[in-house]
Amino acid sequence: MWLFFGDSLTEGSNCYYSFTDFIDPIYNPTNLGVSGTTIGEYSIYPVDGHSLLRQIAKYKMYVKKASVIFIEYGSNDVSAVMCGFATIQTVVVSLVKAVDWIKQLNPYCKIVFLAPGSDDIISTKAVRMCNYLEKDYFKKFDFNFPTSVYADIYKQIISQVNNICDIIYMFDDEMISEEYLSDDNIHPNEQGHKRIANNIMHGMKKLLHYI
Repeated sequence: MWLFFGDSLTEGSNCYYSFTDFIDPIYNPTNLGVSGTTIGEYSIYPVDGHSLLRQIAKYKMYVKKASVIFIEYGSNDVSAVMCGFATIQTVVVSLVKAVDWIKQLNPYCKIVFLAPGSDDIISTKAVRMCNYLEKDYFKKFDFNFPTSVYADIYKQIISQVNNICDIIYMFDDEMISEEYLSDDNIHPNEQGHKRIANNIMHGMKKLLHYI
């Protein structure tokens, strides 16, 4: 079983599909994504009880049976840092705790962090996410999200992930195009999810030395 923990991107928000729907069924992809969630207990969204750490506690039996566990978080963690609910250090410490816990429950599984992609992709994602937060989620608070700061925090977190587990990049450079996004300009559409699935499959083949 390939087990997927994550936020709205994994859940498939604003789209009928998630990228897990396009993973080869031979791997029994199991999607535990929950929109708005973060790695630790510091979400700015009303999703208490669904952090990565709590999801591991809730789904221990899944964790014990999985051959690969994918962790897909980031956007909401960065938002939490910018709002002062967390720091880069608390995000990284929570991820270390989660990975250590998974290893205790299942010493033989491979743990893979699903990161956005290149610095250009993170910068583009930062612009879109900040616009989304300012115009939609934080509209009534007149809250400002500097895109350069958002991107820098994201990059710092990803740079630390390299020390914790393997990384696969979900987005390739062509996916900067709005062709792969849903109408909220944040989440992937069906074509975007298909492309993410292909990138994950290709990344796993490289990690497992099949190519």
